[in-house]
Amino acid sequence: MSVTITLTDPLAEQLCVRARRQHLQLEEFVFILLKNALQPANQDILTPEDVVAKIKATPRTLKNIRPATDSLLEALRHAPDYPDFELEVWEKQWSDIEWEMKAITRANDIAEGRGE
Repeated sequence: MSVTITLTDPLAEQLCVRARRQHLQLEEFVFILLKNALQPANQDILTPEDVVAKIKATPRTLKNIRPATDSLLEALRHAPDYPDFELEVWEKQWSDIEWEMKAITRANDIAEGRGE
């Protein structure tokens, strides 16, 4: 079956750029997007009980797994406060880090021939 969709130029360009970044043909990329979007919404959503059951079913072959000794909820409830924490300073630092990560990604894209 064939379907034709008319997109705005900016949206079409975004799709092309993302497809190139993933080394996919545009049609293949759009197919994957639509397939993922149309999957049942609750397919990958696990309840906390499901997560616990999966964890319990995991073989204990790894030596670095240690069973919990206390309640995580209680530990979080009684976590220490950080009176010296300054949100504005943290947000500025995080913004600087994000800018640097984007610059590195841009430089890598250009170096690997994916420059826009």
